[in-house]
Amino acid sequence: MSTVPSKLARILPFVVVAAAGIGLGLLFPRAGSAPDGTPKPPADSAKPATNSDGKSTLVLPADALRKNQIEVVEVQRQRLARDVEVVGSVDLAPNYHAQIGPLIAGRIVSIKSQVGDRVRAGQVLAELESSEVGQAQAAYLTARATSLAAQANLRRERELAERRVSSERERELAEAAAITEQAQLAAATQRLRALGLRQVDIKQINEERAGIVPLYSPIDGTIIARSISLGQSVQPATDAFSVANLSQLWVQLDLFEKDLPYVHADQRAEIRTEVYPGKSFPARVAYVGQVIDEKTRTAPVRIEFDNQEGLFRPGQFVTATLHGDPSRVRSEVLAVPRKAVLTVEGRPLVFVQEGGGFAKRAVELGASGGGLVEVRSGVAAGDKVAVDGGFLLKSELLR
Repeated sequence: MSTVPSKLARILPFVVVAAAGIGLGLLFPRAGSAPDGTPKPPADSAKPATNSDGKSTLVLPADALRKNQIEVVEVQRQRLARDVEVVGSVDLAPNYHAQIGPLIAGRIVSIKSQVGDRVRAGQVLAELESSEVGQAQAAYLTARATSLAAQANLRRERELAERRVSSERERELAEAAAITEQAQLAAATQRLRALGLRQVDIKQINEERAGIVPLYSPIDGTIIARSISLGQSVQPATDAFSVANLSQLWVQLDLFEKDLPYVHADQRAEIRTEVYPGKSFPARVAYVGQVIDEKTRTAPVRIEFDNQEGLFRPGQFVTATLHGDPSRVRSEVLAVPRKAVLTVEGRPLVFVQEGGGFAKRAVELGASGGGLVEVRSGVAAGDKVAVDGGFLLKSELLR
């Protein structure tokens, strides 16, 4: 029978405490709230105001300006070194790329390197056997033996002539024979060089390796292609191997004729790729084409860059920025730092300092370069625009 009063006895203390809490809240509102409980705006938040001309202005208290370090710069007319940005593809640098193949017909008898192998200049990549080389080597061996015999005979005749045992005529004949045989040996040597043998190979010729021709890499690099197999018959000028030194690469670009006046050889450039976001890599303009393609209205431009770390590969797409040179620009334009321009709803704007606040101004942009961008309309020389801290103003504007 007494269950209801007992329940009320248990609940009543909580009701009293809650009521007391509400009362205290009404008497002592929390910090940042109005007496009626509504939140107060932060002391350093921007307050919208209206200029005499009716334009909306964001007003920030002095302590907010200091706290958020909003920096302003004066809009000026200055020489704008226009940058040119274009997409291109990475390519092999010809001076660091070699196609290797035989100078004569033959049969591949050994392959010593595979695709992907790193090789040194002078390293043997493969060997072929050639009957033509075998005949030339035999002729060389004969010429070398005959020349050695002629030289020995000449030394003997000179000794005999000094002792007056042999006649002067015999000595002269020995000298003539030695000269003739030396010329024959030189011709045989030159023939082997023409067939692809190096001097060190010629000196090591023997009957066991008759007719064998090594294929050497002329450069340090990596084998990027191989088109021969063991036992294959090959013809002169067959591209057996392709070796590239990937430490130096090119980027091939096609520039529209309107951009060509802003590009020149030795110009500073940089490349970027989505593979390495936030990074840029220095490069240099090596060549600017002098002929414009009639169909595309573009001219070829080539830039070179260092790839010692092996981050780039031929065929890769990159974005290249060719940086303009202010000393080559004669006229001046109205320009602001690029970081002063923000985008709101797809339109560029800047914040111009007016009185105690900042007014947003829609602007029309032109060329850019050297960290600056041309402003064709929206601001005037002498205006002061926000640079650092502009994102704070943008966030306040969108609240």
